[in-house]
Amino acid sequence: MKELINRFIRNLTIYTIALAVLGIAVSFLTGGLLTIYWPLLLLLFAGITLTLVTLLISAGEKKFSTFSNTFMIASMLKILLLLILIAAYAFRFPNDAIRFSVSLLVFYILYLAFEIYWLLKLQRSDK
Repeated sequence: MKELINRFIRNLTIYTIALAVLGIAVSFLTGGLLTIYWPLLLLLFAGITLTLVTLLISAGEKKFSTFSNTFMIASMLKILLLLILIAAYAFRFPNDAIRFSVSLLVFYILYLAFEIYWLLKLQRSDK
């Protein structure tokens, strides 16, 4: 299990670097499609994903009900945190609110797909 967690961290780092390169390319090619704070959003999602998956791995070593409860609570808190972040940013910077919200949504979907892929991989390795 420890080796699989190390692979997860390594792949999360590679995934984040690949998204950073893609974000730089999109920023240069489009000129204003992404918010200027997209690198911070990238780091935020990488940190949230790392925290959430390690929390779920420790919960998964117990009963399945503990894992499912932890997953639902953590997912709800993640969405609540992101909604508060969007609202605060939109209040503070109304001119950039749409770009920020779209950038956040895109990163949310990309990291959610990565998170689900690895959680399924961890589940298969337990069997």
